[in-house]
Amino acid sequence: MHLFSRRANVIPLQDIDKSERDGTPETLGNSADDSDPLAEFLAERQFIAADDAYGVERARKRIEESGLVSMMLDTCNAINRMVGRTLVDVHSFLPPIPILCCFIYIEDGTEYFMRLELQGVNPTLIFAKRNCRDTETNDFIRWAQRLANIEPITIDVKAVHEFQDLCVSVEQVRKWFQYLISGLDRAQVPSF
Repeated sequence: MHLFSRRANVIPLQDIDKSERDGTPETLGNSADDSDPLAEFLAERQFIAADDAYGVERARKRIEESGLVSMMLDTCNAINRMVGRTLVDVHSFLPPIPILCCFIYIEDGTEYFMRLELQGVNPTLIFAKRNCRDTETNDFIRWAQRLANIEPITIDVKAVHEFQDLCVSVEQVRKWFQYLISGLDRAQVPSF
C-alpha cells in the first residue's frame, strides 16, 4: 500500500551549482580560448580551420555564379528527357556541406557517381563507383564476409580533377556525363 504513497526526495535548486544545471562542466572552458589544451590539440591536428568559413562561402558562390552547376543540371535534365526516364539521378546539397551536387548512374547493382565539391576553396570533380549496396541483414554473414575480405560495399575513385580555372564548356560537361554513363570506362575518360 505504501508503494504509491512514497514521496520522492527533492533537491533544492540552490544546492546545485550553475555548471550542473547547464549540463556544461566548467572544466572544459571555452573551446575558442587559445589556452585550452583541447582547442590547441585540435588546432595542431588541423581539425579547427583558421576561420575560413567565409572563404568557402565565397568559393561556393563563385562556382554557382560561373554557371557550372546550372550547366551540369541542365545536361542531366536533357539526358533524362532524351531517354524518357530518370537515367541519371541528381542530388543537390546546401551549405555548410562542401558538396555542391552529385550525379548518380546505376547499372547492374553498381552505382557510378560524379560529384562536384569544394576541397577547401578549390572546386573538385570526382568520379567514383560504389559496388553492391549492403542489403544483407544477417550479422553472421556480414561478419563472415569481412573475415573473408569480401566487402559488401567498395568505393573506387576513378578520377579526380581540381579546377584551377572555372572556364568549362557545355561540350566538356557532356563528356563528363558520357564518361559517367559509360560506367567510367577508360576509353571515355574526358580531358580536363
